[in-house]
Amino acid sequence: MNNTFIGDPLYSKTKVCGYVCVDESTLDKWIVKNKFPKPDLYLGRHPRWRLSTLINFSNAKQQEYAEQQLCG
Repeated sequence: MNNTFIGDPLYSKTKVCGYVCVDESTLDKWIVKNKFPKPDLYLGRHPRWRLSTLINFSNAKQQEYAEQQLCG
């Protein structure tokens, strides 16, 4: 399922870190290890993620956690 929002806002790395409760170096490591989505776009050298990307990531992680609870 791909959630797309009208006026889908863009979030900076700082705001994304607040959203997922990690520091910037951890987020960078997650991105390199494909544990977090790459930025949707760059404004200059500044990465930006769409809100829909963050919501899809969060939903996938919640589903993954729920499946682990059922199997474990």
